[in-house]
Amino acid sequence: MLRPTLLPSRLLRQQPTLTPLLRQFLSTAPSQPQKPSSSPPQSLPRQSQKTYFPFALGRSRTNNYSVYQDAKRGGNFKLTIIKKIEGNRIAFKQELAKALNLSPNDIRVNSLTGHVEVRGHHRSEIVAFLEERGL
Repeated sequence: MLRPTLLPSRLLRQQPTLTPLLRQFLSTAPSQPQKPSSSPPQSLPRQSQKTYFPFALGRSRTNNYSVYQDAKRGGNFKLTIIKKIEGNRIAFKQELAKALNLSPNDIRVNSLTGHVEVRGHHRSEIVAFLEERGL
């Protein structure tokens, strides 16, 4: 005697149908024909043109700039150290010297670490310089 076979339950279930929104998205024909407008298209507001620099500055995990103040030689020699500079560090040094009105001798690039060291405590001015340029 033959036993009736049972169909697996996955074959008995119906396949879900596509929702109207998904069906509209997947179709190639446009759902609504676009009417030609009699008024000219309005122009979008111009965004300020962003100037591009040959350098970029990375940020810390807390989304802050990596600008630190340090004191050496018993506290008499004050430094501001800028870390995480990518790109042309010499161009960054020149822009920074121009913006802070410092002589090029007051700013130096450490070739081993890639940090830029500025004589004196100038953290607030440097952060303002970086925010102004959107780096």
